[in-house]
Amino acid sequence: MIQDQQNYYWLFSSSAQTISAFVAFLITGFALVLNMMDSLQLKDETLEEIHTKLKSDYYKKIRILAVFTGLAIIFSLWMVYLNGGTSAHKSWLFMLTAGLNITAIVVGILFIISIINPGRYRTAAKEIIKKNRQEFSITGSQVDQLFFMTEFIKLERKVRDILKGMDQFIPYGDTPKMMYSFRQMINALYQNELIDRNELNDLLQINKYRNLVFHGHQEQVDKGMLNRVKSAEKIIDRIVNQNSS
Repeated sequence: MIQDQQNYYWLFSSSAQTISAFVAFLITGFALVLNMMDSLQLKDETLEEIHTKLKSDYYKKIRILAVFTGLAIIFSLWMVYLNGGTSAHKSWLFMLTAGLNITAIVVGILFIISIINPGRYRTAAKEIIKKNRQEFSITGSQVDQLFFMTEFIKLERKVRDILKGMDQFIPYGDTPKMMYSFRQMINALYQNELIDRNELNDLLQINKYRNLVFHGHQEQVDKGMLNRVKSAEKIIDRIVNQNSS
């Protein structure tokens, strides 16, 4: 009986310490991952959509982990407290506490796997596109992403040529002139009253979709978005014609 009590004491006291240390190391590593993501995003703002999605998912998982970890530690300490006495509920408390300890470890391991998963960008992009079907004018008809990216590059080149020709680059933050992104350039068009609010929003949605396709390594894109890029090119061509007349 004494030996059993000592085993219980050692098991639950050590499990509380082990789980606490495990989660502490995990959170430290997670903080480093977030810093790396922020550093990458500062260098490439087109990562914003996917990083926002990933951070949201990570936050949900870390909350679940925190709940199970807290319960596991509390119940482990409770079992240590009850170790020297007798209780009619001791057997089921033992099973419950052991289950919480195992669950906390499993959830922690699954969280690590989700962070290092090489396909996390692709998965996040697909989920964002699926969630915003109406926003992206999803038709269900798929085409190779090469067609979309080719048209987008043509659109981007036309926008850049307009601003260069007019010498109308308007600063967007502290970004150097030669590193202007597509979003910054279409904001410059809007600030110069070359496009209206609806056209700006449409171009922003196209840019968002492009970022998801590119960073999410999507092999297929929706034909509806390809058509939107072609329509946007006509808007830019109209500006070119107005400036040349």
